[in-house]
Amino acid sequence: MNLLSDQTFHFILENTPLVSIDFLIQNNMNKILLGKRVNRPAQDYWFVPGGRIRKDERIEDAFVRLSENELGKI
Repeated sequence: MNLLSDQTFHFILENTPLVSIDFLIQNNMNKILLGKRVNRPAQDYWFVPGGRIRKDERIEDAFVRLSENELGKI
């Protein structure tokens, strides 16, 4: 697999839209799950779980991958 250089990757991030999935997980007390980001650029900010959909990835597959990455296997 060929990886992009950091310079090329950052150029793409700055100049193209990214498609992502965000999860709103609510418990029976109407509280929403949030996580504190540990990486840049949003380090130390609170977010809902989720992430980017990869190129040519089906939304259903991205949902499973991101759910497991963000929340663990259930």
